[in-house]
Amino acid sequence: MWENLLLSLPKRPDILAIQMGAGFILLVLLGGIMFVVPPMHVAVSVAAILTCLYFFTRPMLALFSVFAVRGVLDLLWWIPGTIGGLNMLQLFSAAVFILITTQLFLDLKRMQNHECFQWFLGYLLLMTIATVRSTDIVRNLDSVVRYLSPFILFFMVSIYFDKRRLRHALLLTISMVGIIPLTMSLYHLDSVSLHGYNRLLGGYKNLHNMALMTLMFLTLWMFWLIQTQSMFKTLLLLMLLGAGGLTLYKTYIRTGFLGFTVFIATALLFHRRYRTLATAGALSLLILFLSPDLQDRFSDVMLVFDTDSIMLDKRKLGSGRWGIWTISVNKYLAQPVWDFILGIGLGGQRLMTLDWVKRFGAMHITLDPHNDFLLLLFQIGPFGVLCYLAIQWKVYKAARAIHAMPHADRFARNLGTFATALTAMVFVTNCISNSFVHRTSPGWFYWCVCGLMFAEYADLKKQASVRPGQMRAVPGPADP
Repeated sequence: MWENLLLSLPKRPDILAIQMGAGFILLVLLGGIMFVVPPMHVAVSVAAILTCLYFFTRPMLALFSVFAVRGVLDLLWWIPGTIGGLNMLQLFSAAVFILITTQLFLDLKRMQNHECFQWFLGYLLLMTIATVRSTDIVRNLDSVVRYLSPFILFFMVSIYFDKRRLRHALLLTISMVGIIPLTMSLYHLDSVSLHGYNRLLGGYKNLHNMALMTLMFLTLWMFWLIQTQSMFKTLLLLMLLGAGGLTLYKTYIRTGFLGFTVFIATALLFHRRYRTLATAGALSLLILFLSPDLQDRFSDVMLVFDTDSIMLDKRKLGSGRWGIWTISVNKYLAQPVWDFILGIGLGGQRLMTLDWVKRFGAMHITLDPHNDFLLLLFQIGPFGVLCYLAIQWKVYKAARAIHAMPHADRFARNLGTFATALTAMVFVTNCISNSFVHRTSPGWFYWCVCGLMFAEYADLKKQASVRPGQMRAVPGPADP
């Protein structure tokens, strides 16, 4: 039935007609925009128009632009004004979402062969139900973009980056883009005082965005450090890692510290480097012992196990996490059966955390549960969380399969290790914060890496299926 449905879909429409129609519409819109918005908005609009014109004819090149622009767009939050009530970041995310969703439909027949596609369909169905059941659909439309766009990009990268040189080029492009926010962060050291620390915002508006994007770029540079065999590039990458590590430390964001630790530990475990892991663990404990700031930031962990202090309210520990989690989960378990199975609907996390907000006198009622899995659970139910975790499990299985292939080379194995360590890092950070689900940019880059790993996996399987006597494709470059 599924195959018959796909065969009945219309064939890919005429690309020239799409270009002409889109070009005319966008030209009219640009003419109007030039009279009502500042010059910077016009420049961004022109760039968006060029992307739209070539997206459907050059989707692979457009994806390069999407990830490169996204890497620096978070730094442009200060641009004043909105269009239709949306700021530049929201406009970019919405535009990319519309384009990639359209492309997903056009390439549906190719997408269906992906190992994760059935789980995505389940996730999409539950997200659709949650949208319909939302009490304020307009207010929560941005959540649809946040929760769906990373997966669509994941599938598109898996399909279009089918050559080693393209995968290599995209990874290298994102890694080089990361130098821009790093430079701005070094320029803005000690940019804001919060909770007794001079914390680094860099060029970002939000501390957690700063920490998670720095964490993402650090992992990319770590990948190239393991991959490269050039002394000069090794020294250059060590400098980037040192500077990036400093900026991450200066944010004092516990999620970033823990995420990077999990990434390193998983990568070493995956390669069975137990002695190196023990050394790294001892070094981490030494740094923690020598840093009063780190001890203070993680002091709440020890207070959770404190049973002597009768004045201690554990529900306020960890920026309120302990209380938010226990109170919101208890409230969710008390919901009617259909709300428990399907979730409350988009925006349901606000209802689940409302009791904590009222009890502890918070200033607003739009509090998230500080846990991305609870964020999904409250809105799309347990089966939605299962679909998300199942796709992550598929990532891990594909990485293991790459390592088991005798013809997998250094680049392929390192990419598999990278995706596995990144997935473990994302799982842990999602458990303790609003990280790679709630925040758009980190989610896009994480699933981009997973997509590149799946593209490598598909390429290796294709090479393994070559009959004896046939020519096997030679892998492309593997060193930055």
